[in-house]
Amino acid sequence: MIKLLNLFLTFSLLLVFNFAFSQSQAPFESEVSVTYANYLGKTPPIRDLVPVPKMDPEKRKLVKKNKKAPSNFAGRGKYVSTNPDALPQGPDKLWQKGFNKSANDIFIEPSVNIQGITSGTSPNDPSGDIGADSYLQAVNATNLAVFDKEGNQIGNNFSANTIWSQVGFQSAGDPIILYDQEANRWIITEFPFGNQLLVAISDDSDPMGSYTAYNFGTPNFPDYPKYGVWSNAYTVTTNEQGPGVSPCYFINRESMLNGDANVPIIRITIPGENGGPGFQVDTPVDWTGLTPPPDGMAPLVVSMIDDAWGAGLQDQIDIYSFNLDWDNPNNSGFELESVPVSPFDSNPCSVTGPGFACIPQMNGSGLDGLPETIMNQPHYRNFGSYEVLLMCYVTDVTGGDNLSGIRWVELRRTAGSDWEVYQEGTYAPDDGLDRFMPSICMDGNGNIGLGYSTSSENSFADVRFTGRRASDPLGEM
Repeated sequence: MIKLLNLFLTFSLLLVFNFAFSQSQAPFESEVSVTYANYLGKTPPIRDLVPVPKMDPEKRKLVKKNKKAPSNFAGRGKYVSTNPDALPQGPDKLWQKGFNKSANDIFIEPSVNIQGITSGTSPNDPSGDIGADSYLQAVNATNLAVFDKEGNQIGNNFSANTIWSQVGFQSAGDPIILYDQEANRWIITEFPFGNQLLVAISDDSDPMGSYTAYNFGTPNFPDYPKYGVWSNAYTVTTNEQGPGVSPCYFINRESMLNGDANVPIIRITIPGENGGPGFQVDTPVDWTGLTPPPDGMAPLVVSMIDDAWGAGLQDQIDIYSFNLDWDNPNNSGFELESVPVSPFDSNPCSVTGPGFACIPQMNGSGLDGLPETIMNQPHYRNFGSYEVLLMCYVTDVTGGDNLSGIRWVELRRTAGSDWEVYQEGTYAPDDGLDRFMPSICMDGNGNIGLGYSTSSENSFADVRFTGRRASDPLGEM
């Protein structure tokens, strides 16, 4: 029997903050509270453990069948705009339908192309991160595999239950893999059954080595958890309370790296968009690169706002900057900066089938395109003279005919200035394919890679990539 630990809030405060807005917005009553990640134990090296199988698929189906769908799924479906004047009125003005001719004679192939592992479970929910020497992949619910940078698998697949069974827990899904580059440590996370999350952090740089495991409770079921690494915290966002409120958790990074028995966590709620779709999740920003954020810089969380969600809105990126006070958590809070972007249409769904169906596929029902949220992970880079925020999400490039393309945005700021758009584009070559589920990153030279899935009524889903060099014309892949 799984022991469900509910490590609930030890105290809470209701505070009203003053925000930094680019447009007026009503004050939001934000709840600040403190809980703790509970030390569960240290595992032997994974390579020395007897493999523990993941949950039998039939047993998992039975468990899911007997569980009531969480209330945070309410409204998850086709959103109907409440603003008839929403922009764009017509095709996306940034729609990139082809390629710069000067780039056409340069054919690029991936230097490493790994088949990876699959789960046989729907949704597959693949996740992974790359470290100094290897790549760690996870799929629902939940198997993992380690590959070197030449694409060779290291050891055998192993289930997350090989870790969790050592501390009395069991996988339930939504795995996320993180690599903390500064500490050279791996983080494996997912939720078990109940209102809680599991976190295991490697004791060194070896993804097949030993891990220290923690869990922490949440007031509601923590659906769709997303994580980001920052200099003073591991940031976690979840979908718990519907579209009006978005909870953000900040795990004390130093304490977890030290393996403390009780790791402080500050939970801060931020406003959702009440007039918007029923499924909204804000996304943590992940620090990438060799130069850390400036001393004292607060962790960042981003969200998107579509003017289709209500009159008086504009298409923009909201950037939440969190000031964390570990000594006096009641002093913690956040500031909001809103950055207008070129108009986009956050509802590209052409499939009207059951459930979360959005994107068509050959010989099948629709696929979930995960619209209306910035995709995992937005990245931050510090180039010294300026800072970069890079992110992507899906948009209807046609302005109403529902063809999904990838909107990508690079924001920049210099010391003492606000964030502003440096470049943005909408990538959707004119081939009739829907593009969705994107991910994006930038290297230390400013080159950008963009990965995504494609599908259509006449093709099966696949994975593709594109990119741009820092010297290419702005706004083009």
